[in-house]
This record gives sequence, structure tokens and C-alpha cells, in this order.
Amino acid sequence: MNRAALEAANADLNERGRKGRIGFFVFMALLMQLAFVVSYTGAMHGPQRPHRMPVGVVAPAQVVQQLQKTSDQSGPLFTLKPQASPAAAEDAIKHRRVLGAYLPAAVGSTDQLLVTTAIGPAAPQALTIAFTQAAQAQQHTLQVKDVLPPHRGDAEGLVPFYLVIAWTVGGYLASTLVGLMGGMKSATPRLALERIGMLAVYSVLGGIGGTLIVHTILGFLGGGWWTQALIGMLVVFSVSVFANGLQTFLGLVGTGIVIGLFVILGNPSGAGPWPRNMIPGFWRVIGPWLPNFQGTNAVRGVAYFHSQGLSTALWLFVVYAAIGVALSLAGAGRDNAILRMSEH
Repeated sequence: MNRAALEAANADLNERGRKGRIGFFVFMALLMQLAFVVSYTGAMHGPQRPHRMPVGVVAPAQVVQQLQKTSDQSGPLFTLKPQASPAAAEDAIKHRRVLGAYLPAAVGSTDQLLVTTAIGPAAPQALTIAFTQAAQAQQHTLQVKDVLPPHRGDAEGLVPFYLVIAWTVGGYLASTLVGLMGGMKSATPRLALERIGMLAVYSVLGGIGGTLIVHTILGFLGGGWWTQALIGMLVVFSVSVFANGLQTFLGLVGTGIVIGLFVILGNPSGAGPWPRNMIPGFWRVIGPWLPNFQGTNAVRGVAYFHSQGLSTALWLFVVYAAIGVALSLAGAGRDNAILRMSEH
């Protein structure tokens, strides 16, 4: 075979390889699109019936047990927890140990239901329907009291959820753009550390910027300013560095896995429109293992619930960041090292 024929054969082979790679990524894009459809419509088509939603009851233990047996006849809807007094029930709601509290009347015929609309309207509505029926079974009426309303601008309780979506998307987007411009993997561990440092600076700016917009400029959220900003920094950093670690070993396939985790699975399981007890089982189980849920839970906790859930979220962010740093350093210069070994 002459040189021209050989070059033509190589060119044809390269073109087939290029078309094959394009076809592979188009096929992967189609799979991700279908996964979007399944995940978002499956999880977010509407609130589910409550699943073991914690509810306080201000009544003797035997009364609570009887109410629990009656409730369980309709399925595992609520987990009823005795509360010593109305004040104790309010405190449990404000620390998110329960999502509402039922106070059956000891005297008279008016029961009371304590709720918080800071978590959105779905849970209070479900509680109102269920305990209106419980009151009517005793020929009582039900009075509903909102003990912890949302901040102005957060009437649906969704501001924490959308804020964390912005931080999450910003995190993996920054890592992907850096990878596309500078290569998906660093040539040396030192360069990998420089890239991690760049993502850390980006994360600080992203956390502070998001909090400044939502908390200060728009006035949509209350709570500790710097704590909210810290959550934002850690969400962005953990997602961006974790994405960088996967991209170091898997290239654009790593980007696809990140989108699958944090967008296709993470957002629907983030417990934004509805509390975790009102989303379908699969998303209810995976949610706490992802930064989306823990970020939303932490921001909402700082804004309304005495920082309940913050410590768990911080630990999860640290784990994701540690995995990302380890993968980024382990993969840095790996191809160069293999090439040097082959030369010897």
C-alpha cells in the first residue's frame, strides 16, 4: 500500500472514530433527556400523601396511641409524638422536630392545629385536611394557627430551594468550563491544587454573591447572613471539586454523571416544593445523600428553624469536597506517568 493510500485509510478511520464519538455523546444526551423526564415528572408531578410525617400531639400518651392507631388505618401517614404542652409543641415546630401539632380540646369543642408555612403550603394543607377529619369525628371544629410564617418574599417557602439550585449549577458549570478550557485533568498535582484553589475562590464569591442578592438586595430571606453565605460557599465548592475529580478520570462522561447526580436526581429530591415526607419513596431515600437536599435543608434551617440540619449538611459537603480533592490529585499527571513508565 503506497503512502497516499495509507494516509487515506487513516483519515477514513479517524473520521469513523469521530462520528462514533459524536454518536455516542448524542445517544448519551438522549438518555439524559429521558432521565430528566422520568425524574422530574416522577418526583414533582404533585405532592404525595404524607409518609410518616412527624406531628406533635398535646395529649396523654394513651390518647396519642389511640390517635396513632386510628391514623394508621389509612396508611403510614403520620408519626404522632406526645408533647407536654402547647408551648412545647410550638418549640418542637420551631426546631423542626415536628411539622405540626394537634391540640385536641380538653374542654369545649374546638381543637387546635399548629402549623408552619415556612416549609411551604403543602404540609399545612395535608395536616389541615387530616386533622379536620379527626376533629369532626369527635363533633369538634378545628382552628388552625400558623406559628412560623415564611419571610416576606418567600410565601411558598421555595427561596432556599432555588438559591441552592443556583449554587449547585454554578459549581459544576465552573468546573466544566475550566476543564474545557484547560483540559479535564491537570498535568501535575501542583497544577491540580492551583485549579482547586481557583474553584475555592469562585465558591467564596458565589456563596457571598448569592446571599447578597437573596438576603440583602431582594430581602427574600432572613436568618444569619454569614451562615447562609458559608452554606453557599460549601455547596459550590463541594459540587465543583467533586465534578472536577470525576472529570479528571472520566472526562466529559464525568460531567454527565455530575449532571445526573446533581440535576436529574438532586433537584427533584431536594424537598423544595414539598417536605421530604411528601415526595415519592425513591427520591425521599436518596435526597439526604445529595448536596441539593442538604443545602436546601440547611438554608431553610438557618432562616427559620434555629439552624436545625446545619451540622449534617456541613459534614456531607466536607465528604463530597474530600472525594473531589482526592480524585483530582490522584488523576493529575496520570497519563504522563504511564507514558514515562512505557518508555522505560
